Amino acid sequence: MARPRKEDARDTRRLVLDAALDLFSTHGYYATSMRQIARAVGVRESALYHHFASKDAILAALLDTLGPGQARELLTLDIPAMAKKWGARKLLRTLMHRLLEAWATPQEHKIAKLMLAEGPRLSVDGVFSPVTRIFQAREMLGHLFTELIRLKLIRPVDPQAATIAFIGPLFMLRMIYLVMSPVPQLPKLKKEADAHFTLLWETLKKT
Repeated sequence: MARPRKEDARDTRRLVLDAALDLFSTHGYYATSMRQIARAVGVRESALYHHFASKDAILAALLDTLGPGQARELLTLDIPAMAKKWGARKLLRTLMHRLLEAWATPQEHKIAKLMLAEGPRLSVDGVFSPVTRIFQAREMLGHLFTELIRLKLIRPVDPQAATIAFIGPLFMLRMIYLVMSPVPQLPKLKKEADAHFTLLWETLKKT
């Protein structure tokens, strides 16, 4: 029998991740079995193990790109080039809007629901620690502010304090307009986020 093409393997892996996310967010991580994921994808359970060693591995793969895992993108950005092109204010505001739009996707809504519902238990059981992931994301975002300070484009503030001042209110607005709202309200979220950013920029900008 011919081996699956790389494209087919990637497609199956993506289907597994999508199906698992749906099931985790609807029924819970602990109530979802590998057999249920396989059934949702339309493959045999044994086929899942060609892509993931366990259910924990599936969750880890989801969290590499969703939730706090999104912050990894910051490490790939050419911050000096972007800051030179846009300036610090536009760079920060653009990244903020990109984050808000990502938060508004169905995938992010599902991962947020899972983390809120089962994050503490997953942490206690050693499956994954939401707090650790959030701290890692904060460090990555802090790198952005460190670079802007190094480039002398914003005031020499504490990068971690700037990170909290930037992201903290956005998390609150996310809860109000995306996570707790029956219908996502991205325009309202963006409007209030822009007001927050305008105030924050007064603290960050060089005088």
